[in-house]
Amino acid sequence: MGAEGTISITDIAGNQVEIPADVSRVVTVDPFSSQFIYVIGADDKLVGTCIGPANRELVNTTQPRLGSLPSAGCKTNVNLEELMRLKPDLVISSIDYSTINSDIERVSIPLVQIDLEKSEELVKSYEIIGKIFGKEKEAQEFTNYYNQKMMSMQETGQNIPDIERKSIYFGQRSPLQTLGDDYYEAEIARIIGASNAAKGLSGGDNTVTMEQVYEWDPNVIVLLPYNSASVADILADPAWQSLPAVKEKQVFRMPKYLMSWELPVPESILGTLWLQSVIYPESVSFDIKDEIKRFYQKFYRIDLSDEDVENIFSDDTQIILNKPSP
Repeated sequence: MGAEGTISITDIAGNQVEIPADVSRVVTVDPFSSQFIYVIGADDKLVGTCIGPANRELVNTTQPRLGSLPSAGCKTNVNLEELMRLKPDLVISSIDYSTINSDIERVSIPLVQIDLEKSEELVKSYEIIGKIFGKEKEAQEFTNYYNQKMMSMQETGQNIPDIERKSIYFGQRSPLQTLGDDYYEAEIARIIGASNAAKGLSGGDNTVTMEQVYEWDPNVIVLLPYNSASVADILADPAWQSLPAVKEKQVFRMPKYLMSWELPVPESILGTLWLQSVIYPESVSFDIKDEIKRFYQKFYRIDLSDEDVENIFSDDTQIILNKPSP
């Protein structure tokens, strides 16, 4: 406990942050944390948020309070004056946004840093968020679910014989942009018993050559929802057609709903389940469609029909991301 009427939070960076015990004015500048805050039923404590690359129409329909909130900016593009105007008790940010985090601390706004790029840190960050809002039980319910699903998929992945393990090329914003081993997508590939084809790279916006892709010779190509190309585009492109993965039609597009399923948001568990189901279909024991419906009903209070799920799978519209900040 902190001073009377306050609690002390230890954030992911190990900082001790004193906040009101009954926090009521929280701003997120991280585009992913607001979804978890909604999942635990604490979005009524938000006075500003960063929606990020979410489906704005779906957010407005299914999470109307979240969709109506003002924003002081996202990630490194935060307007400090706008942030101060919202008079937050607390700001939730990512450990990666070092410059804006320093600015926030400089104006004496309590700051809690989280880290969602690794599954272990994601779980710890969700526990921290649960404590901030006095929603430890709700946070624990989700992290128990997340850990159980991840452990089950990891066990399945560990039983894949080495000779059958597959490498995945993740197509980022364009077919010849990919991500490195330090990204969440590479981690979920490892968890399901596969690997990131782009070994040795780091960061999320690496431009590579066609020759490099052929050298990596991935077993599977997964286009992320912000990729400018469709599966049909890759299958029809002569430059890609000699690649064994293309010949064997092992080209997929990561699904999305509120957000892309491979981003570090609660829905990422569905992206991990889906990835394992399409890469090792003979090894999984779950029905991905049932998993999807149960997940959204349990954590988002959304009832999806079979047709809704099919629409998720068939949706190949492109998410438009802001260009990364320097």
